[in-house]
Amino acid sequence: MISYCIETENLSYKFSESEPVLNNINLQVPQGSIYGFLGPNGAGKTTTLRLLLGLLKKQEGTIKIFCKEFQANRIEVLKNIGSLIESPSIYAHLTAIENLEVLQKIYRCPKSRIQEVLDIVGLSKTGNKKAGQFSLGMKQRLSIAVAILHNPELLILDEPTNGLDPNGIIEMRELLKKLNAGNKTTIIISSHLLAEIEKLVSHIGVINKGKILFQGTLDELRWKQMHNSVIYFDSNDIDKTKEIVLANGIIPLSSNGQLALPLIEKEIIAKLNKQLVEHGVEVYQISTSQKDLESIFIDFINT
Repeated sequence: MISYCIETENLSYKFSESEPVLNNINLQVPQGSIYGFLGPNGAGKTTTLRLLLGLLKKQEGTIKIFCKEFQANRIEVLKNIGSLIESPSIYAHLTAIENLEVLQKIYRCPKSRIQEVLDIVGLSKTGNKKAGQFSLGMKQRLSIAVAILHNPELLILDEPTNGLDPNGIIEMRELLKKLNAGNKTTIIISSHLLAEIEKLVSHIGVINKGKILFQGTLDELRWKQMHNSVIYFDSNDIDKTKEIVLANGIIPLSSNGQLALPLIEKEIIAKLNKQLVEHGVEVYQISTSQKDLESIFIDFINT
């Protein structure tokens, strides 16, 4: 049985009476997962994450974190959560170490943890430089250091790669993977960098206009969309290829330069290839068009 770190039931929220921002959201984030929370601007991602952290007051529905009702166990639950929502929240007039010392006293974690997290996020050599002089990427790293200082069971991150250069994005991805694998930290992360999310997450939630359109593993999402994949046959005789395909009871999708077929079993692909060769057709290439996460996401929000 799956154990959920975060579970919401019929979570709804509205800023005005005209239109709800969230409409009966049933979020299920498995324990130990990296959950990618995807949606266009205004879909309800940040509102959901703010509700999970108690930054917005819940209006309708229930929120459970660590299998505990959030409102009744708010302080206990929040002690085990690290977060970064929208912009980095740090003291500009303090150094990286001084920023962490403030939180270290609040969290009552070992002082040695400060150097550990600075090493983890790559800020161990900033010395006396004030956080206000940091680049946006460095501020983002410091915010991650703040979020993981107390070794939380759950990380809630809203666009954590904002301001990072390509190398910084790769380092952030590896950091989050390391935290997840080594510490069993559950991570829920929203991002607009779909190609990056695809390399990082184990589970996906797609939200649009306040409604969950899909929720499950990344593999389940790909499988769900696989029926939209296309098999292309490239040969020297497109008409003969089409004739043989039709003789096998398969209706081509198109025949513009290459013959496009709906997704079929590999045994049938082999059979068609054999028949084409036997009829003197030169088969140049048989390829599959599979959608990446970005294409699948666009299909969802345009449905």
